[in-house]
Amino acid sequence: MSSRSTSAIVARVVSGHHLLKIDGYSQTKVVTNGRHIESCIFHVGGHAWRIKYYPNGRSSDNSNCISVFIQLASVSMDLPFKPDKGISAQCVLGLLDRAGKPVPSYTFTFDRSFTAPEGQWGWQEFLTRSELENSGCLKDDCFTLRCDVTVTELRAEETEDRDFTDLLWKKEGADAAFHVGGETIAAHRWVMAARSPILKAAAEAELLGMSEREKKKTPMATIRIDGMEAKVFKALLHYIYTDTLPDEMDKGDEAATAMAHRLLEAADRYKMERLKMICEDILCESVSTSTVITTLVLAEQHHSQRLKAACIDFLISPNNMKVVLENGGFKHLQRSCPSVLMDLVERAKVA
Repeated sequence: MSSRSTSAIVARVVSGHHLLKIDGYSQTKVVTNGRHIESCIFHVGGHAWRIKYYPNGRSSDNSNCISVFIQLASVSMDLPFKPDKGISAQCVLGLLDRAGKPVPSYTFTFDRSFTAPEGQWGWQEFLTRSELENSGCLKDDCFTLRCDVTVTELRAEETEDRDFTDLLWKKEGADAAFHVGGETIAAHRWVMAARSPILKAAAEAELLGMSEREKKKTPMATIRIDGMEAKVFKALLHYIYTDTLPDEMDKGDEAATAMAHRLLEAADRYKMERLKMICEDILCESVSTSTVITTLVLAEQHHSQRLKAACIDFLISPNNMKVVLENGGFKHLQRSCPSVLMDLVERAKVA
């Protein structure tokens, strides 16, 4: 007897902040230049972080300053990959006024990759001691720093293994009818609930709008889906019921690529992140000079950073760039997503 199990790699942006109160500021001045005091550990994205406070500067060149650094103390043990190139994070560090609000002139932001373990970034000259003492932020010999950290959290999760293939074809007990592209497609609300809360909500909203007389006549909710072809919705239902893509998408031809485009749009529309990632994989592998511009526009419109990066990496190759220019692809990009052109220019500068 064979066994079957499923899992998913889940990616989400997480943020957290830590307040470091320096209580007894004047007494911390006894800490000599180059030495620091550490905050307690705080956790964001499963990683451990700390703030390092240098009352008399980190180096001899800034002994009249307060230096502040953010350090990655340790990396999450639950990562589904080995972070050879470090953990990327956006950090915001600021001095708070007496009301607890950041002081704009002493609030700084940076995006960096922190190497593990104990990689750190910060400011040698966060502010001078005289600036702090004249800022109005000191109260009873105390002041507070706020550190915000934003990272992409990645984790592997076991998922419930459900296969509703028989239901997909037999339609027994169907209680929802979707009108899509001139066709009516039957489905089951409880299967929708297991896969897509948005589709479930659409069906429930339709039922709420029906009178009791209408419900007795037909308990089936009727939902109109605009802006989607019937074949795309059928492929979406195939995934919802079977947890797999239709067999024709294994061919790797132009039709399969076109369907991956449309399914990614549908997955984003109905917040089906795993399906969206599967479509991204297909499209990343099929980028060509004839598809790269439309795929790049798709990635930008549906917030697919991984797919966008794959397209830009493809385009910065001189040979690929030449072909796309000759085909007039950049005119379409300029009309559809002009901001992406700037991203492409910036990426080309560092290539």
